[in-house]
Amino acid sequence: MTLSRTKPTNYEAAKSVMKPGEVLTVSEIIDRLITRGRREIPTSRSLAIKLRHDAQISVVDNGRGPTLYTLCE
Repeated sequence: MTLSRTKPTNYEAAKSVMKPGEVLTVSEIIDRLITRGRREIPTSRSLAIKLRHDAQISVVDNGRGPTLYTLCE
């Protein structure tokens, strides 16, 4: 019996394009998902909300600029 491997969720795929210590914006994460051939792309708003509530991600609010996200491991 073989185990079927499911594809990662949109959020897991977004976290996989981030390297530890790298500072990215949501639009850069979405661009990386597109260049890697991901067909289902999360909206920037839904991705930003999930990133804010993740304990592994540190968030730097930039005022009027884009919010910066860093993967801490």
